[in-house]
Amino acid sequence: MDLNFDLEFRQWLKRTETIVELDPIHFDSKIDLLHSLNTKKLTKEIVQLMYDLLPLPDQLEAFTYEEAVATMRDLGIFIGILKKHRIEPVEAVPELEYVLLVLMVKTELPPRDTLIHYTSWNPSGPRIRTYTGLDDEKHLIESVRMAMPDLFSAILELERLQHIPLSDPMFSVHCQVVQDKISAMVKGIVHAKRNVSPAVFANELRFYYDPIKVDYGKDYIGPGAVEMPMFLFDHLLWSCDLADDEYANFKEGYLYYNLPFVTKIYFTFKGKPSILSRAIRDFKNEPGPAILRSAYQIQQLGNTLKSFRMPHKKLAENAYAHSDEHNRTKGSGGYAPTILEKILNLQLERFSALQKVMTEADEVSK
Repeated sequence: MDLNFDLEFRQWLKRTETIVELDPIHFDSKIDLLHSLNTKKLTKEIVQLMYDLLPLPDQLEAFTYEEAVATMRDLGIFIGILKKHRIEPVEAVPELEYVLLVLMVKTELPPRDTLIHYTSWNPSGPRIRTYTGLDDEKHLIESVRMAMPDLFSAILELERLQHIPLSDPMFSVHCQVVQDKISAMVKGIVHAKRNVSPAVFANELRFYYDPIKVDYGKDYIGPGAVEMPMFLFDHLLWSCDLADDEYANFKEGYLYYNLPFVTKIYFTFKGKPSILSRAIRDFKNEPGPAILRSAYQIQQLGNTLKSFRMPHKKLAENAYAHSDEHNRTKGSGGYAPTILEKILNLQLERFSALQKVMTEADEVSK
């Protein structure tokens, strides 16, 4: 177990409490006005309002980490709205690029807002930052905010499991903690499914998350749900040793949009046996009661993961089915919904391999 990962997670939780309270560019009093300008498509006024709130260089340099994050969060709302109106933000506001690049250095995150800015670092209640003010958008933000801490906790538990033999009784204890955290995470998907209209997401919300060009025209994606580090959970549990270039590129494409410790964990275990691969290996070598119990719990984690992935896949498919833009084949993250089907199929294939060795061992013992 790497105690530094635990420490970084705790620091993130503590900093999050501070960030949600901050309003460094005095955006609180302008949110309603921005929603009104957005609804009326008054883009010149939106640009002017952004100019009015843009921090000056001296103020920018003096920002703490937390103030820099909160500033990026709030500028991100302007960025998404301008992009929705098919305006490149740094072209409309050239001074914005310098601000974004300074904030990038201060936060070690991309030069635009990410999913964490938009959800976990977003205030709740009347101060919530949204592009539209719609209840659907607020529920979408809340669904991720509900899920993110449990996902990080589950990832850290899987990191611990990587250091515990399957024959150790503590393996089962940590497996149960992971199970509880992922079950809690599923509630976030259920919340989105119940409260976010597929038509509203497809025809309104998802355009705010489109990529923008910053830093010599490089593309940076917006705060879409695909940035959620579910891929790191998969990586530790069943895919860190999987030879599939498309899936590896998918996972690694979103590392930059996550907290630094997500990247550290990813590369620590890249190419090493996943927890599932260890179960297959150990079960072949020593199919005793302790290994059987651990293998069964890993299978249960796979089933719970499937209960998360299936509705997520359906949610994405429904969004595209309700879209008025039939020629739009990729989401804001750069992938079509078919990538979700590919990931699900890879997962099912890997867990089927474990089930096969368990069934074979059971037949031999009879």
